[in-house]
Amino acid sequence: MGQAKQRGTQEQRIAQAKAKIDALRPEKLVCGACKTAFSDFDALDTRNIAGIQAAFGGICPSCGETVLSFSGEKDAVANAMLAWQDAMENESKLGKQSSTGEHVPFDEPKDS
Repeated sequence: MGQAKQRGTQEQRIAQAKAKIDALRPEKLVCGACKTAFSDFDALDTRNIAGIQAAFGGICPSCGETVLSFSGEKDAVANAMLAWQDAMENESKLGKQSSTGEHVPFDEPKDS
């Protein structure tokens, strides 16, 4: 408890955590299904997900697909994406969002 007090009051710590998440918030999410970019989405609770710094999600206004974005350690993000794919029973469209805001699909390597 002493360390928490050193970081400020509860209100200050909450504000610091919110500012950290806001700094990671993308300007927009891009739907993997229809490529629509949209900016109306929410921050998701990541307190119990090791290695994930922030996550955001929303519903595509064009096609109704759920769109998620994870930010964090590479392996943790990959594991979160695979867990999401398993939960969606392969109906999800995995990919990443480029620094310019474009959806880049994830293509699994084909066995030769």
